[in-house]
Amino acid sequence: MVFIKKFSLTHVFICLLTTIVAISTTNVIISHAQPANPVLAQDASITAKSALAIDATSGQIIYQKVPDHLVPIASLSKLVTTYIVLNEIQHQHLHWDTPVKISPAEAQLSQNTNFTNVPLQAGKSYPVRDLLNASLICSANAAAMALGNRIAGNSNNFAKLMQRTTQKLGIKDAKLYNACGLNNQELGSLSNPKLKPTTTNQMSATGMAILSQQLIKKYPQVLQITNQPQLHWETQNYQNTNKLIGSSQPFKIDGLKTGTNATGESLVSTGAQKQTRIITVILDAPKGERFSQTERLLQQIKQKLQPHSASRNALPTKSINIPNGKKTTTAIKPAESKTYWLPVGDKLKTDFVTNEHGKIFQTPLAPILKNQIIGKLLIKNQPPFPLLPHNQLTTNVVFVTSNPVNISKMLLGFLELLLLVCLLGWLLYQFWKYRHRHLNRS
Repeated sequence: MVFIKKFSLTHVFICLLTTIVAISTTNVIISHAQPANPVLAQDASITAKSALAIDATSGQIIYQKVPDHLVPIASLSKLVTTYIVLNEIQHQHLHWDTPVKISPAEAQLSQNTNFTNVPLQAGKSYPVRDLLNASLICSANAAAMALGNRIAGNSNNFAKLMQRTTQKLGIKDAKLYNACGLNNQELGSLSNPKLKPTTTNQMSATGMAILSQQLIKKYPQVLQITNQPQLHWETQNYQNTNKLIGSSQPFKIDGLKTGTNATGESLVSTGAQKQTRIITVILDAPKGERFSQTERLLQQIKQKLQPHSASRNALPTKSINIPNGKKTTTAIKPAESKTYWLPVGDKLKTDFVTNEHGKIFQTPLAPILKNQIIGKLLIKNQPPFPLLPHNQLTTNVVFVTSNPVNISKMLLGFLELLLLVCLLGWLLYQFWKYRHRHLNRS
């Protein structure tokens, strides 16, 4: 008996050890697994230091070139400032008409003709709406600094807020020091004495794509600003720095932002066609080529790839039976429609899994609520599509409408059950009587 106990304990220990080793090995294999390649191959004509193209709804990475390399982003920094401003407005810490008083230092920066600006007067207040429009449309640096100082009190505090904001979005490698994107020396009296003169904001193409996707998703009104071809400020018109605005081939471009630094030019752009939206990131392209390289990338997407919508049509069933509901069936749909891109001729492969994974309780019961989750739509293409962080190849499937309990049907069902129980009881009683008589005769 002692030998058996020792053997059992040893056996259990060996099994546990084997399991731990197996799991550890599996984790190592998974961690070193190569990510799936984007559907669009590398193109030698895209000479920007870093580039990325994604679908705005699904986060699918369509094209990439050194996407995680940190690059000076210059005025693309104003997209972070914009995200924070719109978040402040959403939480009613700011309003579109909130006045922002201009300091002498901000006014002085706005008069510097070496940088893009609109003239601001010291001591005068401008609405948040006007300053944000100036920051996005004509890349006004002083306007962006004024917004940051209004929100956080000073440039240093706002830089810390920018850092926290990008961290929450999943952008871990960004280095942000001011609201507008000029280097520290160029800010003049608004510079941070603790930083080197050449210190400048940096982010990767992946980070810019994450920021742009979340900005469009949470605050789509930003495109109503960035799609304006020009800004009328006092007595002068300022052209949108994004020369692709209004272009409709192959996508209608309606945002987002340009950036220029000492080493090159950058452009984060977005365009829509029917129900699809693409975001492209071109960082540090040779001077004069950020627009042509963006157009070339969009043309390749249009020519070589085809969008597939993971919408209601992708579900194998369009409705679910509800036996106790007022309606016998209730329609279902994905909670959001996502687009995935495949080479022309390829098909999207999907599957639908209920909350119970099709094993038990396959038929839900009323009451059913509108937008109640019934399961998930899965994308099954192999290899899996590469995605931006925090994007998934699944979408919640929800009920389109509510479906209350059918009381009369439930009462009828209860009566039917009661009748069945009574019948069963009567049959058991008859069987007992028969057995009782048979035993008495014996």
